[in-house]
Amino acid sequence: MAESSRALPYLNSGSASPVSVGSRPRKFLLFILFASLLASCIGHEREVAQSFFDPRPPAEWVLMNAKVVTVDSSFSIKEAIAIKNGRFVAVGTDGEMRRWIGRNTAVVNLGGRTMIPGLIDSHMHATVAGLSWDGELHWESVRSLADGLKQIEAAARNKAAGTWIVVGGGWAPGQFAEKRLPTRAELDAVAPTHPVYIQYLRQAAVLNSAGLAAAGIDRQAADPQGGKFERDPSNGELTGVLQGVPAWEVAYAKIPRPTLEQIRQSVRNCFRELNRLGLTSVGDLQTGGLTFAHRRLLADMANRGELSVRLDYYVAPNDPGDELEQRRMAAEEVKQLPANDMFRFAGFAETLIPDSGDGDVLSNPKGFTVETEAKEKFRKLLRFFAEAGYNFHLHTMQDNTAQQLLTVIEEVNRETPFARQRIAFAHLEDATPETIARIKKLGGGVSVQDRMVLTGERNVEIWGQSKARNAPPLRTLIDSGVPLGAGTDAFRSGNYSPMLSLWWLITGKTVASVPIRDPKQNVTRAEALRMYTMGSAWFTFAEKRKGSIEAGKLADLAVLNADYLTVPEDQIRSIESLLTMVGGRVVYAASPFSGLGPR
Repeated sequence: MAESSRALPYLNSGSASPVSVGSRPRKFLLFILFASLLASCIGHEREVAQSFFDPRPPAEWVLMNAKVVTVDSSFSIKEAIAIKNGRFVAVGTDGEMRRWIGRNTAVVNLGGRTMIPGLIDSHMHATVAGLSWDGELHWESVRSLADGLKQIEAAARNKAAGTWIVVGGGWAPGQFAEKRLPTRAELDAVAPTHPVYIQYLRQAAVLNSAGLAAAGIDRQAADPQGGKFERDPSNGELTGVLQGVPAWEVAYAKIPRPTLEQIRQSVRNCFRELNRLGLTSVGDLQTGGLTFAHRRLLADMANRGELSVRLDYYVAPNDPGDELEQRRMAAEEVKQLPANDMFRFAGFAETLIPDSGDGDVLSNPKGFTVETEAKEKFRKLLRFFAEAGYNFHLHTMQDNTAQQLLTVIEEVNRETPFARQRIAFAHLEDATPETIARIKKLGGGVSVQDRMVLTGERNVEIWGQSKARNAPPLRTLIDSGVPLGAGTDAFRSGNYSPMLSLWWLITGKTVASVPIRDPKQNVTRAEALRMYTMGSAWFTFAEKRKGSIEAGKLADLAVLNADYLTVPEDQIRSIESLLTMVGGRVVYAASPFSGLGPR
């Protein structure tokens, strides 16, 4: 029997009444006592009755006096929730939650604040970023280049000469008052004795003189195939800008990597930052040199309760050689790792076969043709996925690429239907209605990322205003009924903030507050939140376990410092979480809830 906050004498579970059943006076006394207790509860008859007859034990947490945005099928708004054993056990009114309160229940008054389900990024390179998080500076929230240079100057004062200073990606010049990249000369001025490496999305990196020297790049260095060491046309001197992935990877490869123990703490700190913004789950694209040893570390962290973000991870082997054999070997390795709700294999992802992925629009604006040899390799890989039942998550930046890959997928599907997996088409910023219809018929979904919040102005230059204003066609996607999730493609290619992404989905603006998308293609706040919760959960068959605040689901939630549904639109991008829980465990807490955790 559930204990109430006012325990009923002799009616608690497991305790025997001292009243003798055979004594008439004592029966009468018990009747009088029970009647008086009921009379004292007038106004709460329903709750008291439920408490008396319901045998359930008390909840561990009851969070009350809130605006609970459930994101259930009717997008209902409730007042309170109860949590036990890592799951929501009840959602309803404050009064209804009283029956879940016992002697050891932690009861939290949220003061009318808004609670949402824990946010789910459907496409993020979270672990890759976590490997180096502690060793980098972060410019995602910097609003002027001058402030960014001050960060580098401060780092130079605190680091030994010769130590690399690295600025991670996820920012763009449009967010700066100066609207430009730093120069080699500016970096030399603030860090003359430290090699400096600044990542600019996937497009480029900017180095100072010490960085160029440490990377072995001088005036005589030949440009790598597919990349360019930018030079001043007037004198041939290196500008410090390395354009294209093959160019900046030359320098990035020279930066020392952390040890596994350093990585453990770095991942924890990185994920805590995601918790601060209400993120509780990610579709984790494990690219960029992430190895089985790293996955073994993540599995250990999950078992020890050290992960604060749920990882549904996709493996993306990228070593040269037989792509099919690499996937088979990776599948066998994954089977050696324990799986649970914090760390679970989701499938394979990214550019599955070389020359079948289109990079991105900025570096490859005209798209490309998937050649016959690449198609045949892709076909063999798809047959493996179809037979084994593995999900796959495709890098399809442009509609032209998606159409070519769809033709091969449809052919394989006719032979061996993809009946046991979820197929994701990521990015797809210029999706046409025809392509969307083909994806829906196949049973696939579209995972939209907010890369254009950083690059929108450049997309206009490349595509023209008409095409850019329709990118991505969110309203068309929603009206089509195709499964639709949201995310960021962070950390290198995008800002990791889900709040910035939600703002972009709703407004179509860039970080410079320039409206790009046609308002007719924007979505409502409710639609955007559903994309970031239930929509993203769909891609890993998790929509019955998480993505909404409903009884029986994993207790992932965020209590916000502003009401997402009612604040002025331009304030959405600045919303933070004051209390984030994953599986009923506090993973982030700020004032006035600091005393609650993390535990």
